[in-house]
Amino acid sequence: MNDLPHLTTIFDRLKRGYHLGPDDEPEFSALCGRSDDYAAYFSAIGLKLVRHEREFFYFEPDNPETVPDTLPRIAVFSYIMIDYAANQGRPIEEFIFGQNFLVTALPHFTLDRYTALLRQVDVHDLADLLTLLKHMERIGWVSWLDEDVYRFLRPFHRVFSKCLEIVDAAHSQAGDGNRARGSEDERRRVAPPATGK
Repeated sequence: MNDLPHLTTIFDRLKRGYHLGPDDEPEFSALCGRSDDYAAYFSAIGLKLVRHEREFFYFEPDNPETVPDTLPRIAVFSYIMIDYAANQGRPIEEFIFGQNFLVTALPHFTLDRYTALLRQVDVHDLADLLTLLKHMERIGWVSWLDEDVYRFLRPFHRVFSKCLEIVDAAHSQAGDGNRARGSEDERRRVAPPATGK
């Protein structure tokens, strides 16, 4: 088993909470090629390697009942991105994964209801948003292309699908779910990862 390529690097990154995806080469290819071998190795030391259906890897949390302090902030941040795209009538998945984002142009402080949601999780200004995005970078959910331009990475799907459920429920309650979101096929369509446009 100790012939597994990049084992130390993969272990170190995953143990810190990082999610390894297609942007993380050569570790990602090594995991894809021998995922069962890596899973068996990590299982022997008490860790569960998860291969997400969207093709990225992470360790299952030690205690799934414990919610990290940053998760509510990430959830609200993500919900606002998805709600904004839905209200624009844009295909949500394409909007999130098919472009780069300028931090100063984010919609998070453009509406009072967004600002109120952010304040509930102690995000009060652009500096707080930057801190949150830097955390998301540390866990492999975003990548910086410039000091104020980032893009979402495939592992962001881990929270993205939960946020979609919340947006769906909110729009259904408001009576405008399908009209604001576009068709189900459009909404769920996967765009190829951005390449630094």
